[in-house]
Amino acid sequence: MSDSPSVDALLARAEAARDQGALADGLDAARQALAEAAPDDGERRRRAGLLLVHFQYRSGALGGLVDTALEILPLLRAGSPPAELFDLLRQVALAGCEVGRFDAALACAKEAHALSLQIGERGRQALAINAIACCFERMGDPWQAERLMRDALELARQQGESHPTFVSLNNLSAVLIGMYHLLSDTAPPAEAREALQRGEPFAREALAMLDDSGDAFLRVFLRGNLGELLLHLGQFDEARTLLESALALSQQIGSDAQSWRIGCSLGELALLEGHAEQAWQTLQAVHDASAGADVRMTHLRLHHALWRAGRALQRPEDALRHLEQYLALERQRSVRQLRAQSELMVTRAEAEQVQIEARRDQLTRLGNRREVALRWPHLLSSARQAAAPLAVAMLDLDAFKQINDRFGHPVGDAVLVALAGILRDNTRSADLVARVGGEEFLLVLPDATGERGLEVCERLRQRVALHGWDAVAPGLAVTLSIGLTSAPPYDADALTARADAALYRAKTEGRNRVVQG
Repeated sequence: MSDSPSVDALLARAEAARDQGALADGLDAARQALAEAAPDDGERRRRAGLLLVHFQYRSGALGGLVDTALEILPLLRAGSPPAELFDLLRQVALAGCEVGRFDAALACAKEAHALSLQIGERGRQALAINAIACCFERMGDPWQAERLMRDALELARQQGESHPTFVSLNNLSAVLIGMYHLLSDTAPPAEAREALQRGEPFAREALAMLDDSGDAFLRVFLRGNLGELLLHLGQFDEARTLLESALALSQQIGSDAQSWRIGCSLGELALLEGHAEQAWQTLQAVHDASAGADVRMTHLRLHHALWRAGRALQRPEDALRHLEQYLALERQRSVRQLRAQSELMVTRAEAEQVQIEARRDQLTRLGNRREVALRWPHLLSSARQAAAPLAVAMLDLDAFKQINDRFGHPVGDAVLVALAGILRDNTRSADLVARVGGEEFLLVLPDATGERGLEVCERLRQRVALHGWDAVAPGLAVTLSIGLTSAPPYDADALTARADAALYRAKTEGRNRVVQG
């Protein structure tokens, strides 16, 4: 039976170490606390496990992190706040895909995404999409990962949340570095370099978001990413400054995995500058220090760089030994990726489903501004090329603030959901229907003349006015004002301005009407 005061003391020590950034002491205290907590002492086991996961992530013990997290996940599912469960699921996803535990990684990433929709926080939804994207990248599809992460970044920017934006920027730069390494030996140099060029603005923006007062671990990670990216772009001086500062900081906080990753980058930098002996010494030191650690991507890079350094130094036996080890690791990675894709049936459709969720308004399940940004240019282009008609309408619920004030926000939400149903039932699948503001909606009708658009909008206005709103709240009445216009011109800004102006006239002329402009 455990000694609770002893476990409490260990937990306090681990929490203090976390606050002070003392990785080694925190790791030891959290591991002891989890080992000594009684099997039926769920609260202490939960606290100890979460602390241990924190230190395992920071120290790079990612395989151990997955084991610890899977052990305590049932405790969190049983009663922890959803946000705490979400954070652990996301950590398992990120760590698991790094060490080839794709089954656990993708399952937790999907659970985190479902939970983010349940919680109703777009910032967490963006973080969950990032985790799914990281799984795709490590499973051999950085292109799908980039698409997903760009969706996550736009979602985070729309919400104005700094942390999800920062994470998306950082992950995008990391994925594009990974794409570069994947392409560097198999594609034209220009294609590989272009991946780095796409990644550079993301890496710089992420680093700019984190000033020197921020998290030291994150500063290490970001400087290491940007330094690695710049060295392959040939910007050696800035790369060296970033990498050397990142290495000093990682050694100061005791993050071995990051120190090895950055040391590998410094070795590659020396090699690119023509200092083969210096590169060999640097890389060999990292190789020896990281022997036995589960840092597969770093080892893959190390053997590839040592092979190149051995060739430059005319040491054929050393070069061949590292080439063989590199090829063996590469084969293992390929087999793990293929097996994971086969066993988990990871297809483009799954990723596209996540992208679709990112384009849906959470309350009404209609399209959101992201959906508009993706679909409207295509609808306009198709109409322009065919000289086809196209109708555009802006719809706005009348006196919606008064509805919220009189009946309460839950009733206001129910009104929006009911309106969305009416819009879906009275439009075609080819039409673009999106919620673009609190009570404002956009309707784009391809192949619809102004007359046809007027028929559709009048039908919608009447259906809303005649809907059984009493079932939502006694005494409730809802009407809709609509501003309608049509192409040409085939220009989104011009059509929006005309529809907005028509909507303004509908409001000022008495509401509950359709006005063409």
